Amino acid sequence: MACEVVEQVFIVLLQENKQYSQTGESEKVIQQILEAIRKYMPWSISFFGNDRLIPLVEYLSKTLQIEDETIYMTYPVKQPLAKQVKASSQKLANGDHNEISNSLKLLTEVIDAGVDHLIREPKKCLKFNFVVDKTLNGVINMTTHLGYKRLEKLSTQIDQQLAATYVDYFLKFMRHSA
Repeated sequence: MACEVVEQVFIVLLQENKQYSQTGESEKVIQQILEAIRKYMPWSISFFGNDRLIPLVEYLSKTLQIEDETIYMTYPVKQPLAKQVKASSQKLANGDHNEISNSLKLLTEVIDAGVDHLIREPKKCLKFNFVVDKTLNGVINMTTHLGYKRLEKLSTQIDQQLAATYVDYFLKFMRHSA
């Protein structure tokens, strides 16, 4: 599931915008993240038992939303953050190139909220022992750090129009009005 989310969100974004910028470095970072997930997921899954899965399934089932016969996995974004993202999107749409860095920082916060609700919190439901928990925390921290550093670097490599495209892409995932 984790690989599917990364691929559906980030790979699609890169492929849709290949004509606007070089995406090689971003694709490499995403591949590193996917490789880490693929390496550690089978290992962590070996510790799953029915007693651990029930709380996880209950937690994840609360994140699902059905809209127009399509199922979406959702997570809450605090209203002030959602408003800031929308305001930043508007500034970018109006041509404010000084907003690029701020808009990508806000996207990092939105993504981190998703990591909290869709990865860190569900991991807690599994009640792993200290060694497994620390290992998975290390993998989560390493992969998110890679992604966040790439977003930070991207703010110096893209123009206002492409930044607006990225922010608008993530706004599509914010299904409720701020």
